[in-house]
Amino acid sequence: MDGTRRKFITSITAIFGTAAMDGFGLLKLSALQAESSIQVAPSRSLKDYPHITDVFPSKDLDSFFPIIVDACLDPKWDLLTKIPFLIELEVSKIWKESSFKLYALSNSAAGGLQQFMIPTARDMGLKVVDSPESQNLNLSISNHRNLQKDIGTKRQELYNIVESGSGKLTQSQINEINSLRAEIGELNKKRSEAYEIMVKAKTEYINKISSMTREQLIEFDARFVPELAVPAGVIYIAKGIFECQKFFGGSIEMNTWRGLAAYNSGLERTKQSEGLPYIQETVNYTRRIISDITKMLELKYAYSTEDPEIINKTKNRFRIPTRN
Repeated sequence: MDGTRRKFITSITAIFGTAAMDGFGLLKLSALQAESSIQVAPSRSLKDYPHITDVFPSKDLDSFFPIIVDACLDPKWDLLTKIPFLIELEVSKIWKESSFKLYALSNSAAGGLQQFMIPTARDMGLKVVDSPESQNLNLSISNHRNLQKDIGTKRQELYNIVESGSGKLTQSQINEINSLRAEIGELNKKRSEAYEIMVKAKTEYINKISSMTREQLIEFDARFVPELAVPAGVIYIAKGIFECQKFFGGSIEMNTWRGLAAYNSGLERTKQSEGLPYIQETVNYTRRIISDITKMLELKYAYSTEDPEIINKTKNRFRIPTRN
């Protein structure tokens, strides 16, 4: 293991603790769940999942929950047998992706509950038309992103000049620094303008799709049709987990965080990075979802005991208010 990787793993351990060694606690909790629960067909009613609503008391979840359960139960894939906590995983993932906002659209053009990028959506069989509105949106995003990169490049040049001297800057260096500062100032102005254009393009796209019927959306941008997008997201995360298990070995639980990393930053990048890319966004994304799943599974076990003391202790540990 090289020094960079060792430093990264050390930082991950500081973030996740020793739970990283057993799938961030999922292995133990899954086994506990299997031993303590009576295996029955999952309900489609959210009220039967207090361990989920304790963690996600969102009104927006209620309307989408039956779709999530149906996708996890689809006999064609039999995913819930292979990933026993798939319902909890999917709820947590969608919450992190879009907070259950149907018309969520990110600054990178990821859209819908599952925040699919257009190429990924098409790979999963969802139709996304290359419309004038989407072209305008993608162009505005590209312009904004390029200006951010240009600013980063100029700032690095400025840093290099300052660090290259022995303490006293030459007049030539001072002139170059002033020139770079002026360039950065102009680029910042352009970036602000580009951001406003991007926000306007996003608003126009959201207004267009939110005015469409379900049938129109299926043919225009199916990322915003829950009955299609949710099953696609369930299959996509499950495939990522299975691919990581095949590549890295180990349990489903251990490969869940790798599958999440792949969902966020790409499967090939995850494989090349030994399971977790050196990207802070991906680290935070994985940490948040695994933390929420862990809470839900611990609460699920507590509720299965039907012991008020155990339930309250578990809820208190997670600072979840006790219901009246």
